[in-house]
Amino acid sequence: MTDSSAPPVCLTIGSSDSGGGAGIQGDIKALASIGCFTATVVVGLTAQNTTGVLGRHPVPVDFVRAQFDAVRADLAVRAVKVGTAWSAEHIAAIADLLSGLGVPVVLDPVMVSAAGGDLAGADARAELIGSLLPLAEVITPNVAEARLITGDGTSGARTLAQRMIDLGAPAVVVTSGGEDDGDWFADGLSLVRLDRPNHRTGAEHGAGCAHSALITGLRAHGFPLPEAVRTATELASGAVRDGLTSVGRGVHPVDTLGLPPRSPRRRVPADHV
Repeated sequence: MTDSSAPPVCLTIGSSDSGGGAGIQGDIKALASIGCFTATVVVGLTAQNTTGVLGRHPVPVDFVRAQFDAVRADLAVRAVKVGTAWSAEHIAAIADLLSGLGVPVVLDPVMVSAAGGDLAGADARAELIGSLLPLAEVITPNVAEARLITGDGTSGARTLAQRMIDLGAPAVVVTSGGEDDGDWFADGLSLVRLDRPNHRTGAEHGAGCAHSALITGLRAHGFPLPEAVRTATELASGAVRDGLTSVGRGVHPVDTLGLPPRSPRRRVPADHV
C-alpha cells in the first residue's frame, strides 16, 4: 500500500556532472525543490565544470542494468527522466529496461551542453529515434538538439517541434534558449508557444536538465502533462533568473533550490578576537 504522505520517487538516468550544475546532480536538486525523492542510474561520468566538458567516461552497459535493477527491486518509481545516453548500445539497453514500466518517461536528449561540449555521437541518433522516442511521454530537446535529431539544421523551435512529432515523438517541448522563436510545445493535436521571460544572467548551466527534471517530478505528483510543462517552464526560467553567478568562471549554474547569492561572512566568536 502506497503512503500518500511520502514523497514521490523519481528515477533519473543520465550522466554525472563533476561541476555539480547539470546532469544527475542538477536533476537531484531540481527534483528536491518540488518535494521528490530521486534515485539514479549513472550511464556515464564527465570531467566537467562551468567552462566545458574536459573528459568523458561511459559506464559499462551491464552495470547500467545492475543499477536499474537495484532501484526497481526496492523503490516504487513514479516517473523517469532520461538524459545523456552516450551511445547506441546504451540507448538500446535503456529502452529495453524502460519497456513496459508503465510510468511517465521524460526524454531529455542531451547532446550539447550549455558550456559547448558535444555529449553524444552521431551513431546514437537512429537508435534514439527508433527505440526511446516511442517509449517517452514527452521529449525536451533544445533547438541545437532538435536540429541534430531531425536533420533540419536551420529551422526554429516552432517548426522543429512539429518535425519531432513527425518523427514519432508523442509530445515535445523545444526550448529556444532565448531565441526570438520562443519555446514550443506540440502533442500532435496542438502547437503552443510557451511564453516565459528571457533572462540573460549568464547562469544557464543546467537549465535544460532542471526543466526536464521538473516536468518529471510534476508528473510524479500527478500534474497533467500540459500543466507540468507550463509549470516547469516557469520554474526553470526562475532558476536562470536567480542563477548562481558567483559560482564558476564560465556558464554559471542555475539555482533551483533558492540558495543565497553568496555565502554569508563567517562571524568570528568574541573570545577569538
